[in-house]
Amino acid sequence: MNVLFIGNSYTSCNDVPGQVAALALADPGAPEVCVHRVVEGGATLKLHARETGARDVIAGDPWTHVVLQEKSTGPLHDRADFHRYAGELAAAASGARVLLYETWARKAGHEIYRWDWSGRSPARMLDTIRTELDAAARTLGAEIVPVGSAWARSLERHPQFVLHDTDDHHASPLGSHLAAAVFYAWLVGRDPTPVSCSIDGVERDAAIALRAVAWDVVSEQRG
Repeated sequence: MNVLFIGNSYTSCNDVPGQVAALALADPGAPEVCVHRVVEGGATLKLHARETGARDVIAGDPWTHVVLQEKSTGPLHDRADFHRYAGELAAAASGARVLLYETWARKAGHEIYRWDWSGRSPARMLDTIRTELDAAARTLGAEIVPVGSAWARSLERHPQFVLHDTDDHHASPLGSHLAAAVFYAWLVGRDPTPVSCSIDGVERDAAIALRAVAWDVVSEQRG
């Protein structure tokens, strides 16, 4: 697999793409997953379409998958731009499967919930993100990688695991590993739970529990 990730710090923090490749390398019988990135902190899909050269990178190689990660607030208050530029970047991905990265809600108590457009709660923030991604996926023939849904499941099942970083916004090492496990399960169709792969900042028991959540959510959503 030749996978291109387009995004921002939600992709680059703790190297989510690199963790996906590492899981594949450590999983006997899994295909090789080569990962590439066009990432810039705070970037929207609009910025990637206009300024980072992502469109040319997408069109320049025979990718098997192109991952589009919108800024986490984009589907909330810049919906028109999200749909427009997701469409433009997807159109450049001729022959590749387009994957929309479902980002997670910010932690309860984050200042974003002071504004109505956020939904005022993590559950409503995630619902809005999912609604907009569903609409885009139908229009573009894309797939949604349910990272945010897996975060919500993990927070319910394992509240002892701190998925958010200290800013209540970005991912901790645990949160990034959960994101990587969801991507791995979605891309490869294999359960990452038993894979022997050490990740900095993630203890073995926590990794096993988070990967099990990832596999459960992916299995449910893929039917």
